[in-house]
Amino acid sequence: MADVRFTNSHSVSISVAYMRYDPACGADCGDPWDVLGWVNLAPNQTQTRPNPTGNRFFYYYAEGVDGSVWSGNFSAQVTREVFEKCACLGTTSPIWFNVGMRELDLNQFGGVNFT
Repeated sequence: MADVRFTNSHSVSISVAYMRYDPACGADCGDPWDVLGWVNLAPNQTQTRPNPTGNRFFYYYAEGVDGSVWSGNFSAQVTREVFEKCACLGTTSPIWFNVGMRELDLNQFGGVNFT
């Protein structure tokens, strides 16, 4: 579970935000989740991201340039710019907005294939 794969099998480019377990965030504000974005994937491209703690769960949200969205029930704040922030450090700045992330169980899958 060292790396998580994101594969774009969709017909257009997509951008992925993700959330991973990070104890340093827990020390900062009590909730040990780090939110990062964006992984930009052209069609048929794969990129990996580290899972430095080896935690079983990863969360992700993706948008295609055609308006496609892969979302779920786990809320996180993101911005359109490249970012990294602890999930518990909320902000009221208008550049940040909430998305719903999907849960990925790395004991079952090593990544996500966006179709």
